[in-house]
Amino acid sequence: MRYLHPVQAHERFLASGCHRFFRNGELLRKTESWAIHSHPDGEKFVRVDMDAREAEGKSILAEALLTSGDSLARLDIRYENARFEGGIKNLRATYQLADGRLQVGFSMNGEDRQYVEVSVPQYALIDIPLLVFRGRAVMRLAQLRQARMAVFVPMFEHAQLFPGVLQHNVSPVEYVGDDEVLVGKRSIPARRYRYIDKAVSYWIDRHGVIVKRVNSFKQQEMLVEISNYAAPAL
Repeated sequence: MRYLHPVQAHERFLASGCHRFFRNGELLRKTESWAIHSHPDGEKFVRVDMDAREAEGKSILAEALLTSGDSLARLDIRYENARFEGGIKNLRATYQLADGRLQVGFSMNGEDRQYVEVSVPQYALIDIPLLVFRGRAVMRLAQLRQARMAVFVPMFEHAQLFPGVLQHNVSPVEYVGDDEVLVGKRSIPARRYRYIDKAVSYWIDRHGVIVKRVNSFKQQEMLVEISNYAAPAL
C-alpha cells in the first residue's frame, strides 16, 4: 500500500482492508487499499491508496483526519491520471473544515498553488467518493430518508466541478434488511442498503465498512468486494 505519510510511532492500528473490483465476474486491475489508525487524543487518521493505473491510468492517494466524533477535519488528496484528455491530469489538494467554511488549497496540472473557500452548512454530510468513507455516508443517508439534507461531494477529476458539489435533496438511499456476506471463508453480518433510483446496493458491516457493492448498469454487473479485512480495534 502506498501512502502520503508513513504511520507514526504514536498511532495505534484500528483496521485495514482492500476493496477489489469486478466487471461481469472478471477481476479488474484496480484496488482501493486503506488503513485506519487512532491518535492518543481520540482522532483517527485514514490512509487510502486507490490504484487503477493499469486499468484506467488513475491513481488517488488520500489521507483524512477525523475528529473523535468521526467528523472530517482535513482531507489531503494526490490525484494523477496522465491518460485523462480534457480533464485533470494531476492534482494536489488539501480540504480543511473550519467555522462552516471549507478551505481548499490546491495545485492543478502543475500550476501554482491556489486557494478557494466554499460555504458548507454546519451539519452537511461530507460524502467522500472513496469506499472506506462511503459506508458511514450511505448509512447516514438512509437514516435521513424523509428529510431534506445538505450533502457536499468532493470532486477530484473534472476541473469544472472542483473542489466539489453541494446538493440539497431528499436521501436517495433506503435500508433493505439484514444479510450475511461471505468474505473468503468468513460469513460477515451486514445491513443491505439500496439507492432507490439506481441499481446499486451496498452491504455494510457493524463497523460501517462496505463489504460488498453491486451496481448493475447497461447490462453489466460491477461488483466490489472487500479482502484482507482486519478490524480488531474498531
